[in-house]
Amino acid sequence: MKFDLCVAAATVGLLTAMPIRAEVAPLVVPRGMALKLMVIDEVTTKTAKPGDRIKLRLHEAVTIDGVVAIKAGVPGVGEVVSSAESGIAGRSGKLSTRLLHLEIDGTRLMIDGAPKTAGKGGNTQIILATLALTPWGPFARGNNAKLKAGEIVNAVTAADYPVPSTSRGTVPVSLSAAPRPESDGLVMK
Repeated sequence: MKFDLCVAAATVGLLTAMPIRAEVAPLVVPRGMALKLMVIDEVTTKTAKPGDRIKLRLHEAVTIDGVVAIKAGVPGVGEVVSSAESGIAGRSGKLSTRLLHLEIDGTRLMIDGAPKTAGKGGNTQIILATLALTPWGPFARGNNAKLKAGEIVNAVTAADYPVPSTSRGTVPVSLSAAPRPESDGLVMK
């Protein structure tokens, strides 16, 4: 009898003291989920060339059912598709880009979005220069297009992203809410 109670007490004591990992339902960031990204370094038609990479950062955390699926600050990458510098006669610069991916713990989450920007034309400058009857009016340049550092651009996820459970954490669960029994009370003499 003593042996059975000691084994039972030891088993119950181990079970109540051992945390167990609870099963967590898979969390998936769906395709088409809206994202807000911040441009890290300014990109301008004055210096950008097609193929240049654009540094981005996830501006707001992505949450699914109140759980943070992707933390804010995750780095991202975009690319310059085309860049036309401003020109004479008030022609404004044009910059075309595309968003490529976020880099999450070594995994790439593909994103979509194509922020485009154009500089302001110099038409007002040309009109004023022409009215003043200056010979250089037609040579007035337009403004370069740019994505400013700190500018927020919109994007969407291009594919489903199953969030690894390790990045969400797990909750230890015990089998019994009863306190651990004292050893004095379980051993019979």
